[in-house]
Amino acid sequence: MSEDATKPSSTPPPVAPAGCLLRLVWTLAGNAAIYLSLATIAATRPPLPSALDYVVGIAVIVMIAARWLDITRCGGRTIGDEPATPDHLRRYVVILIGSTAVAWSIARWIAGSFSR
Repeated sequence: MSEDATKPSSTPPPVAPAGCLLRLVWTLAGNAAIYLSLATIAATRPPLPSALDYVVGIAVIVMIAARWLDITRCGGRTIGDEPATPDHLRRYVVILIGSTAVAWSIARWIAGSFSR
C-alpha cells in the first residue's frame, strides 16, 4: 500500500446536490425572500397582517428546516467550511428569529402599522 493511502484525507467529501440546494436556501434564497418582503412592506404599507407578513414567517421556517436538514442529513458545514453541529443550529435559530423580528418591527413601523 502506498504512503498516501494511509494518510487521512484533509479535504471534505464532495457535497451532494441536495446539500448544495439546502445551503442555497438557508444562505441565499430565504434571506432574499425576507429582505424583499420587508422592503415591500415598508414601501407599500399593506394592512396588518398581510400576505407579506406570512411570506416572512414561512421563509424563516423554511430556512430553519433547511439548516436542520443540512446539518443532520447532508453533512452540513458552516460558512467558514467547518463541520456544523447542533450548537451551530441553535445559534442560527436564535439569531435568525431575533434579527427577523427586529427587521419586521422596523419595516412595520416605517409602514405606520403601529400608529393609531
